Amino acid sequence: MSTQVCAPALVIRKSCCEDAQHLLPLMRQLRYPTTPGVLKERLSMLEEHDQLCGLVAELDGGVVGTIFLKQHQTHDMAKPVTRITALVVDEKHRGKGIGKRLLSEAEAWGKGHGSSQLFVSVAGENRISAKSFYECSGFNCSGYRLSKDLV
Repeated sequence: MSTQVCAPALVIRKSCCEDAQHLLPLMRQLRYPTTPGVLKERLSMLEEHDQLCGLVAELDGGVVGTIFLKQHQTHDMAKPVTRITALVVDEKHRGKGIGKRLLSEAEAWGKGHGSSQLFVSVAGENRISAKSFYECSGFNCSGYRLSKDLV
């Protein structure tokens, strides 16, 4: 008698506005203040711009992670770059390689769109663990992030 083992199926796909309800708890884990309506509107915006991308990680049909990307180029850049604007894996599913899979798909998207670099700014309460995650994923730390509110 053989025992069949079923491994959970991880699927990475582009996000769509129907994902808003499933992504809301993830955005709250990042402490991003948003509402279902605003999140749905922003996800819809991603579908309309080829310099923006949202990806979701589904584990056995349930959304467990997401990454958002923005490509841009300035006058002093020979090639565009891709910025990770958000990356989160549900707290219950961290440490299982889901974040690394999302990063891998982000790299593929950036390369496919001609970007020369993938970068991220790390700030907030979890910056030490996030910084460590990115460094273990091949990112180099350089410089400081400075900002000024325009009010």
